[in-house]
Formats: sequence, C-alpha cells, structure tokens
Amino acid sequence: MLGQVAVVTLLLGLIGPEVHAESAKQEECGLFNEEQLLKQGLFAIPTEHQWIARIVFSKGFEGKIRDNGCLGVLISKRNVLAPAHCFVQYNGEAEAFSVHLGVYNKTTPINRPACDIDGFCVRPAQEIKLAEVAIHPEYDPLTLKNSLAVLTLQRDAKLNPNVMPVCMPPPDLVNQTLVGQTFVMAGLRTREDLKLKTWVNTLSRGFCNSKVSSLVTSSTTICGYQAKPETYYIGAPLVGMQVRFQETQNFYLVGLMIDWRWESHRIMSSFLTIRPYLDFIKLNADSLIERS
Repeated sequence: MLGQVAVVTLLLGLIGPEVHAESAKQEECGLFNEEQLLKQGLFAIPTEHQWIARIVFSKGFEGKIRDNGCLGVLISKRNVLAPAHCFVQYNGEAEAFSVHLGVYNKTTPINRPACDIDGFCVRPAQEIKLAEVAIHPEYDPLTLKNSLAVLTLQRDAKLNPNVMPVCMPPPDLVNQTLVGQTFVMAGLRTREDLKLKTWVNTLSRGFCNSKVSSLVTSSTTICGYQAKPETYYIGAPLVGMQVRFQETQNFYLVGLMIDWRWESHRIMSSFLTIRPYLDFIKLNADSLIERS
C-alpha cells in the first residue's frame, strides 16, 4: 500500500524524459488492425487494446470507488495513466497497490492463463507493484477537475502481443477539435468478465450537460454516447486512429473516462482529454512514444 502521496512528487525533474521520434528500432505502440476494428462482438480480441491496465487496491478500498474498480492505460514500459480520483480520496491518501496488465478475463487469477470451455487460452496477465503515484497539482477531489495521475511501476512491463503501450497524441493533431469525432473506448466492464470495446461519438459539452446535467465535465473533458450500453470501470481509455497517406497507422490516446450516466436507454460518458496535460505527463513518465 502506498502511504501519503504529495500532490507533486519529489522526483519531478530528476528524470528527464524524452518523446522519441519514430525509427525502425522504436518500440511498438498503439497496434492497429482493421479486421479487429470492424469486429464488434460480445468481447474484444485479447490482442486488441493491449494498453488497458487494471488498478489493484489494498483490501477494502475498492468500496470507496464507483463500481468498485478503476482502469488505467499503459503509456510506456514503466508508466500508467489513470484518473486521480481512483487513488486520492478526501483524506489525501493513495491506497493503490499494483496494476494488472494483459487482463482478458477479470475473474482469472493473476499469472494463470485465461481458458474457456473450448480450450482457447490467453497468456497470463502480469502484476506489477507501484513505486510512485504523481497526482496532478491542480486536481480537485470535489469537482474532479484535472483528475489525472501518472503511475510509476517498480519494474518494466514485459511487452508481448497482449501487453503494449498506447501511442501519445501526434503533434499535428494537437489543435484539432475533438467534438464531432468517432473514437474507440475499450476496457473491463462492471457486470461482465471479458474485455470489451465500443464506439464513442463525441458531442459538445453544452449538449451533454443539457441531456445529463449530473455528468462531470470541464473545459478539459470531451463527452459522447457509447454505441453499446455497457458500463465500464472508471479510467477506460479512449483512443483515436492516426492516418498517414490514406492508411491508418496506429491508435493514439485521446482521454480517460472519468464519469458516465444513463440517458434514456443510452450511456453518455465523459473523458478527461490528454492533450492539455502532456507537459505534466512528460515530467513524470519516461520513454513515451509519439508517432509523427
């Protein structure tokens, strides 16, 4: 269990991360497959959205979190992003313990393959303990503004077909609007066991608030309807598709889901967008991958 966590950790500035340019030797990130993208079944393929991380807490802390669970997103071998309100409650203590990477079935014990009744097996998930939690200095637990944390793992994740970091937002998209777009969200669900994905059609903040006034939004969030009415754990990553020369290259991180609400028979979700926080992320993470 991590003890009291300072709003800005003491290690800020001691590590000088760089965003590496694309090269033949660079690690993969945001693996994209059009065949997989088009399959919208009851669950996601194990080798899709391999950056999903499940946050593990000390016993009993899950009950303080909505739906008893949180997710994050792997952004490098050693770092995970997640909503700050998954960790810091009103007492200022962070109760997170570790992360699970490569989870396909959330009921499968860690370090064991997930197998179904037909004999299909998925390689074991990895558990890595946390070394540090850096909370955004302007995080407000009452309004959930700036709800972002950078987690540092005690060791590198072992990358494989089921575990891979997502790419960071490309520089040429930094000033483009996120409204009126179609993105993909994937994660573990609150009522089902297997990882799933869904389309998200983004809308204006004003429209979302007019439909669901209780939805948490701010100037750094984007909102929209999910194509599938499934409830995901907080922190499910929203990703976009980077296109170059008419070919889709990879997925890149758009945001993290921080709130959701039912609206009629649909689910409207709110996502903290990553672009305004890139400086904070780069100060606290190492070896990020950015596809130019």
